[in-house]
Amino acid sequence: MMKEKESGHSVFVYGTLKPGGFYWPRFCEGKVSDVRPAKICGSLYDLHVGYPGLILGGNNWVEGYVLTFPREKDFLQLDFLEDYSPDRPATENEYNRLKVNCVGENDEVFGDVWVYEMSEATVQRFAGTLIMTGNWPVKSYSLNRKAG
Repeated sequence: MMKEKESGHSVFVYGTLKPGGFYWPRFCEGKVSDVRPAKICGSLYDLHVGYPGLILGGNNWVEGYVLTFPREKDFLQLDFLEDYSPDRPATENEYNRLKVNCVGENDEVFGDVWVYEMSEATVQRFAGTLIMTGNWPVKSYSLNRKAG
């Protein structure tokens, strides 16, 4: 019997994957070993479809959580949810997964973690509007499908 790979993948989440978010029960609950409030530099957009989009960079803070998945297979389920495949061109993914520097609530450095970023073109296609607070409110409602 093959042993399952233990990886300890950490990812910054800022939308429906946050604790209490729409996709938390299905993709995260009981699958993460650590949950830490965190923030990254970027701009958060309401896409008006029930989930947000993130564009990295700039001087704004986006608030969320760093989740640590001990099992690689649980972490990789997020790729499916985010419509990301490393084997296709970035322009064909709705979100792209990349590493970003992340800090905690009190500015302690967490280092590089994974995050799902949306392209500016995709945000424009959705007619996204900037969320000035940088914080996507956790709500329980049905949505079209994505997370963040």
